[in-house]
Amino acid sequence: MINKIILNLMFLTLFIACSSSGNDQNIQDDIFDGTYDNIIFSKTSFDGLEFKFSKKYDVSELPDALEAHYGFFQRREFEIRFYPSNEIAKSSGIFFAEEATGEDAIIKKSDASWKEGIKDRMTSGAFGNKKNTPKYMDYVILGNMIVLCPIEISSSEIGATEPLDNCRLLLSKLPELN
Repeated sequence: MINKIILNLMFLTLFIACSSSGNDQNIQDDIFDGTYDNIIFSKTSFDGLEFKFSKKYDVSELPDALEAHYGFFQRREFEIRFYPSNEIAKSSGIFFAEEATGEDAIIKKSDASWKEGIKDRMTSGAFGNKKNTPKYMDYVILGNMIVLCPIEISSSEIGATEPLDNCRLLLSKLPELN
């Protein structure tokens, strides 16, 4: 009987140890923790990934932006904005990223501060619903990039479902991070 109790305690201890170490690894692997703030990314950073750039936006009205692109990765749509540095992305880009993301995102051209690509930031409602809704529910800043993160879930792809997880799925594959 004592041997059975000791054996059960050992299994319980092993289970708890394995569970907690897995959580620590996930925390350490968070690419949005500021570790990569000094990296300068560009469109060529996505070479070799399955990312397909579809459109290049005019950034003349997007303060301090170098480039902005719309594209696809694993049937999910992303908008990627490049700035000269992480500091400039934060100081000049956050306002525009916040305006374009979330449940209350501005997706009406007449109300948007940066009108370029506004149609790509909305999706028509499901099942024939004519109401347009925001496509991007969140954004991330990684290095000198601001990436708008989609909520959509592709039934043909196995992977992320949350906006930040969709961005993490794409950005964790960048060669600069590996």
